[in-house]
Amino acid sequence: MKEQGISDVVEVNDHLSVESKNSHYEEGAVIGEIEGKGKFRRSFSTRHIQIVTLGSNIGSGIFISTGKSLRFAGPGNMIVGYTIVCAMVICVLDLITEMSIVYPSSGNFIDFTERFLDPAAAFAIGLGEWLAWTTVMASEGSATTSLISYWTDAVPVAAWMSIIVVVTFAIHGLPNIWFAEFQYVTAIMKMVMLVMITITCIVMCAGGGPTGSVHGGQYWDTTKYELFKNGVRGISYCCLYCLWGVGDQVFVGMLAGEAKCPRFSMPRTVKSAGLRIFGFFMILVMFITLLVPETDERLYGTAGSIASSPFIIAMNDAGIKVVPDIINALMAICLILGGLEPIYIASRCLRHLAIRGMLPKFIANVDKKGRPLCSLAITFVFTVAFTYMNCASTGATVFSWFSSVTTTIFMVVWVVLGLVSLRFRMAVSKQKSGILDTPFAYKSKLYPIGPIFVSLGSFLILVGLFYASLFPVGGSPNAYDFFETYLGVPLVLVAYVSYKLIRRTKFARSSTIDLLEGYRPLSDEEVTIMESYTSMPWYRRLWTYVNVIDEKDLT
Repeated sequence: MKEQGISDVVEVNDHLSVESKNSHYEEGAVIGEIEGKGKFRRSFSTRHIQIVTLGSNIGSGIFISTGKSLRFAGPGNMIVGYTIVCAMVICVLDLITEMSIVYPSSGNFIDFTERFLDPAAAFAIGLGEWLAWTTVMASEGSATTSLISYWTDAVPVAAWMSIIVVVTFAIHGLPNIWFAEFQYVTAIMKMVMLVMITITCIVMCAGGGPTGSVHGGQYWDTTKYELFKNGVRGISYCCLYCLWGVGDQVFVGMLAGEAKCPRFSMPRTVKSAGLRIFGFFMILVMFITLLVPETDERLYGTAGSIASSPFIIAMNDAGIKVVPDIINALMAICLILGGLEPIYIASRCLRHLAIRGMLPKFIANVDKKGRPLCSLAITFVFTVAFTYMNCASTGATVFSWFSSVTTTIFMVVWVVLGLVSLRFRMAVSKQKSGILDTPFAYKSKLYPIGPIFVSLGSFLILVGLFYASLFPVGGSPNAYDFFETYLGVPLVLVAYVSYKLIRRTKFARSSTIDLLEGYRPLSDEEVTIMESYTSMPWYRRLWTYVNVIDEKDLT
């Protein structure tokens, strides 16, 4: 069976290699590795990718901005908004995995957009993604200071900012396997914290705690509370705050560029991470709506204040004293290391733009240890500037502006990703390519509904946010409220139009798209891994999701 599987792969790869005389196909090559600028090292195992992916979606948003969601939108709209975004997460993971396995690149979504849509769009979302994740670092910094202020204000904000910046870039100065290991540890801490919160919420709903009372849905009483507050605007804001918590998922696709065996690790990550994210977030949101009323004035607390977190409010009301401190401590540690993921993504985006000739070529350099030092240095300069802005203003104001810029850009990226997925399939169909018919190929399980849902849903959310930012609740139209919420969208549009006018780029034609540049066929070792895995009984395959089996265990 093994010999037959390998011969099938070789035959298909030989066929693909001559499909197009003008292709840039090179067996085993990856976009960014054939430009003479150095190579990233494939050191991320399945263990890293699965756990890191799950942990990366547990951030400050679920603990801090959920309070604002409840207060602004009510429990009904909160459930609706978070359900929509979490369902979209599953679709995004599915569609980006399909393309990432065929073209495993650390700048994958930029490459996909350039290839299947328009280079100008690739530049706009690549630059936007870099800006978004750079500001995430600053936002996490402001969230960290708010967490620490839960205990004391004695330490200056600048001191915490400095600690975060130094720790983050010191780790990124190491080979990328260290980044994966640190992310692995913090992801486990986040999951432990999530379990603690879930158990505590169950206890509080049952009336546990010195001063607690039973919570059986009294805050869903339509005669006392407004369940669907502020209509479309409420749902749109909930989607915005939810996206801040779960991230835009391109991180998962970018990991494929440095994964040992993308074909084995990526689909497993998608199948488990998407459902886990949906389950974790929706369970926590359900508890929030049961434990805290939307009329609680403490939810008016600033977006960057841990004291306004519904979980902390509920625990304080129940008289629980120790658990909030433990959760706060774990979250603070995770946020101090929280800059690892944003800087990883931002530096890879910048590097890939340079690889594709959209930025100066020197930015694309990678050293012998697989570190993109130039893009890291540039990202470092802007990160420091954004981070120390927290010292010149209140953390809440900076958190609000940066989180809004980030999440609106993420929504624009999702609109584009759905279109890119559709265009990819159109090109494959038009050219009658067998690139998705190779042995052990991965096809999107949700196509075409998934990409349509992602693009259309994201667009409608952006329309709702435009309405909400133009006509703010409780106020009249004004520039400050508009740009505080919607600044990310015009920034991406300006980048797109500028690049379009300067470079005169054209939209890709599905009949002439090069489907072979950067194509990475399965190696003999990867075929062995896939054959070993697929030959297992279903219960053993299911168990591998629990014990997080690595590729080396299947060779």
